[in-house]
Amino acid sequence: MPAVAARRPASLMLAPKSLVFVSLLIRSALGRFEPYALNGGLVAAIAGRDYVVVASDTRLTDGGYQIHSRRYLTGRLWLAGSIGSLGDGAGAVLEADGSVRVPMLPASLTVTAQPSAGPKCRIPFASGATFVASCGCAADCEALKRIIRDDATSHAHWVNAGSHPTISAGSVATMLMQTLYSRRPFPYYAFCVLAGMDDIDAGGTGRVHVYDAIGSHERVAVACAGAPGREMLQPILDRLFATTVDSTGRAELYHREGNKSLLRRDGRAVPAHSQRVGALGLGPPVETHVDCSADEAVRLVVQAYRSVSEREINVGDDVVVCILRRNGGFREENGKELRKDGTLEVLRFPLKKH
Repeated sequence: MPAVAARRPASLMLAPKSLVFVSLLIRSALGRFEPYALNGGLVAAIAGRDYVVVASDTRLTDGGYQIHSRRYLTGRLWLAGSIGSLGDGAGAVLEADGSVRVPMLPASLTVTAQPSAGPKCRIPFASGATFVASCGCAADCEALKRIIRDDATSHAHWVNAGSHPTISAGSVATMLMQTLYSRRPFPYYAFCVLAGMDDIDAGGTGRVHVYDAIGSHERVAVACAGAPGREMLQPILDRLFATTVDSTGRAELYHREGNKSLLRRDGRAVPAHSQRVGALGLGPPVETHVDCSADEAVRLVVQAYRSVSEREINVGDDVVVCILRRNGGFREENGKELRKDGTLEVLRFPLKKH
């Protein structure tokens, strides 16, 4: 009589297939894991001879059509350092965590008149206020803000102990680069623009740096960061600040040569023969500051933001502009007049609310 083949229970036969299905399901779920979120934001900065302008929109999104907040600046525009270094009036323009306070009343912007006055404060040292505008993943921007502010405050109190401990914009630029680069295996999803003022012995001009997510940065005169919207805002700013502006606020993009109308070249470009510094050094190919006034810079920045907000759904609601000016008065240190005081002003201009 032939031997009957032993049959395994159906549950045992299905068990390997079930395990394979579960493992494939876990792998597919892990493959879709995304630790970052793009929460919008478009930031820009302009460096002038005696001022610096930094701006940001206030819309916080999920990267699509959902709007989380229309008045968000907590992790987007903030002071790199201690609020106490700016004096007693800093509370009018800054929150307790160092972020810029959104003004309650919007400012008016016309061609003939200057922007209406907003909240402002007088600070002891213009070179002691350095601002960082960051956008991308809101959680990473907030974490980066806390780290940079703690390190900058500790450095200022350790090196420049006194009644107003400050840290220079160049030191903050290096600190931000090192912090971002140290996280290059799992980087902060934050795209930053730094704005501050140089000391008097270093020229006293505005200072602007633009960064990518792993710390590569460059000092420029006009910069912006953020996605989406950067691809539209950067060429608009380059063209507006590369040309002269007449008394009516209209940019002169063309000039006449005989019967021809020719496009103006970039006025900030440095010729190749003038870029050499010493025997082997090279200077930047463009000027690191613009020649227009602070009021003209604010008008051009707001016009550029309004153009982008008409075409990009993630940019809108309001644009907050922070203006740091260097005044004419000197501050004495050990009997020497070394640093000039400054004025910090914050303005809010409405954008399209779609």
